[in-house]
Amino acid sequence: MTAYSGPPGREVPQNGSSIRTRKKKQKGSELLEFTLVLLPMLGFLFLILNIAWAVYTRSTLQYAVAQGVRWAVTSQTIGSMGLRASVQTIVQQSAFGKLRTTAGAATGVNGWNNIYVDWYLVGSDGSLTNVDSVTGGDGMTSSGQLPLVEVSVQNVSTRNLMPDIRLPGLGTLTPLVMGAVAWDRMESPPLTGTPAM
Repeated sequence: MTAYSGPPGREVPQNGSSIRTRKKKQKGSELLEFTLVLLPMLGFLFLILNIAWAVYTRSTLQYAVAQGVRWAVTSQTIGSMGLRASVQTIVQQSAFGKLRTTAGAATGVNGWNNIYVDWYLVGSDGSLTNVDSVTGGDGMTSSGQLPLVEVSVQNVSTRNLMPDIRLPGLGTLTPLVMGAVAWDRMESPPLTGTPAM
């Protein structure tokens, strides 16, 4: 007598051959289900990593320009460099390698390594006047008013962590272009005899 374990009127043999056949069919469907779940999961994982990388890069650039402004408002310089070149060097050093496209020290040219340093006077109506050309751009004017200093990083592109894959109808992923700006008022005029550039 065989054990009953199926629909009425049907007996299953004790050796379990039909159970093995059913398990083989299930293994194929498990592999298919795993593949269908894995692909979207990897897509979401890369999306999360790309967003995290972009947020990290943006906050790093903001930290770098904030350090540059802190350096600029106290009129500190590095060695024989002028104030602008010193600020650009501090911003590059504070960017954790994000602004290392040009080797060497800052040349003092505004826009070196996408790092800009500008000085502005605030008018009585709130308008800003660029005073880069006045007293080297970083000193007091004849009225004795200390200018605002703006340190910015512009047009910095970052790479994606996700591989560049051509998607039908979407093309390839392009790098993000970022920037950061920080402002503050000068606390003291530059040391006498210190060149601006």
